[in-house]
Amino acid sequence: MIRWNAPGPYVVAFTTREGGVSTGAFESLNLGARDDDPARIAENRRLACEELGLDATRLASNRQRHTATVKRARAGAQGEVGDALWTDEPGLPILALSADCVPIAIASSNGSPALGVVHAGWRGLAAGVVEACVHELGAGETTAVVGPSIGPCCYEVGPEVAGQFDADLSRGGMLDLWEASERALRRAGVALVERLDLCTRCHPELFFSYRRSGPPHGTQGVIGALAG
Repeated sequence: MIRWNAPGPYVVAFTTREGGVSTGAFESLNLGARDDDPARIAENRRLACEELGLDATRLASNRQRHTATVKRARAGAQGEVGDALWTDEPGLPILALSADCVPIAIASSNGSPALGVVHAGWRGLAAGVVEACVHELGAGETTAVVGPSIGPCCYEVGPEVAGQFDADLSRGGMLDLWEASERALRRAGVALVERLDLCTRCHPELFFSYRRSGPPHGTQGVIGALAG
């Protein structure tokens, strides 16, 4: 796992594909690909939460559909349509999945603690999912981290996708989702933005990638919680 040292009472980490029980195309810490054995996915989620000292029975996640919909997390809730979750409840773990899209964590850094996790593909970024999540966290200073996703080295798109973003974010047909995510966070008023700049397609030993593997493939994610 890649932990984020968030300012405040938070536990946040980006998972890799290492340390789980899935096999084949889902080897090994697949957190959500539907074609995998559900029992293995559940065990992988339990293992990930256990490493972070979190209660997997309370884990909340969305049914992601590349929307700008943000949900307030409810303990154990799974499968509501949305692409971001937030919570201000201590000890409630929240999960956003990715396999090339951008996983983002956003935390309140003054005032009342609150945490959001975002699944941001190009559609969600263009639709405003980042700004919507920051808004849900309320007034006050926030900080964020942009996690592993497909990089500008590998994300080839057509003009219909590139045209949704600032012109300088596309070069030679390659779109920079890292910079697009940072700009969305800054437009939303996030005071500090960190980036990992790790390409999921370039690191098969660490990450699942749809662009590299096609279907079937596993998913990693970002898991976070307010310290209980």
